[in-house]
Amino acid sequence: MRTLSLIFLMHFFSLLAAQPQNSFFVIHCDPGYADNLHFRLLRELADSAIHYDVPLTMEFSPQWVRMILADSNKIRQVRRWQEEGHEIGAHHHGIYHCTWDSLTNYPDDSIALHQPQSGRCDSGIHISDMTIFWNQLDTLAGDSLLLTWGASDEHPAVDLYPDPHYRTDGGRRSYQAFSNPYEQIHETWIGNRQYGPYNTCQIDYCFLGTMDTVEQIIQLYENSAFSSAYSTVGVVTHVFNYKEARSKGSNNYVMRWIRFISGKGCQTVREILRANPCESTGLASSSTASPALRLYPLPFRDALYMALPEESLRYEIFVYSIDGSMIYHEEKESGILRIDGNSWPDGLYLIFLEIADGQIILERAIKIR
Repeated sequence: MRTLSLIFLMHFFSLLAAQPQNSFFVIHCDPGYADNLHFRLLRELADSAIHYDVPLTMEFSPQWVRMILADSNKIRQVRRWQEEGHEIGAHHHGIYHCTWDSLTNYPDDSIALHQPQSGRCDSGIHISDMTIFWNQLDTLAGDSLLLTWGASDEHPAVDLYPDPHYRTDGGRRSYQAFSNPYEQIHETWIGNRQYGPYNTCQIDYCFLGTMDTVEQIIQLYENSAFSSAYSTVGVVTHVFNYKEARSKGSNNYVMRWIRFISGKGCQTVREILRANPCESTGLASSSTASPALRLYPLPFRDALYMALPEESLRYEIFVYSIDGSMIYHEEKESGILRIDGNSWPDGLYLIFLEIADGQIILERAIKIR
């Protein structure tokens, strides 16, 4: 049996000593809140963030873009934000969202079918396709081929801008704040019409809505056994969340995060993704020339699946726990390998794939309850 070299193992375990080198903070400017009050709140937040050297990625919905373009003072404010290092991007609530922003590329006869039926929903009435939004956003932000896009879409390819660009995604669980840039291909069919394929370079975030969430992310960040697997930590909140947070005084969870993350590689989404080319798996591997290896789900709970490259080679798989102990070993040819991790403790695991031709691929996986 071949064994991984001690030097190789020592090198990759040494990577576990550091936290993520990049961080970003996205602000969603939602439809329904495009008014002078929330613009003033965004200005206050932007001033506070830049005081701590935390640039924001401001993702504007169509309603915010129209409001700003109608007021020369607001346009000048946006220019000042850009000069200070903040990024202007796009935010979109699609037809599956409870508060659809009224723009979409979906055919008219399919829109009503997908509108949420909840009595608390306040969906829009179809105004136009996405073209008007992108044209107006180009005027406001410029650099349209590199706009950051954040959206709530069931099928992102339908409303995506049809050029390569950057995208943010994520959820409400604290571990979703940690990720590595990854490539995503968006393609779908609606009726007999094809949308896409569009390639986006993406990075994930966790939604900040409570102090508990902030403290959970900080705890994960300071646990290098977890956070060292990721290059980036990112969060998102809304302007109306900031309004609610500032009313809590010392329990202002937005400012708690800003003060914590200050000085920890704070950049805009665009800056991070420009400097970190996407990889198809979303995880760092030991060689960009190595065959593609896919692990799923990530994070995993009971079992971890490994899709081995479709090549006529034999693979030797090693799994190491965070303390350097080898806990799994198997030899296998191409195909899907199921690794039972039900009895493993929660935490970070390193997966080494040694190929018959001498190549070694490193992947990392997190187990959670």
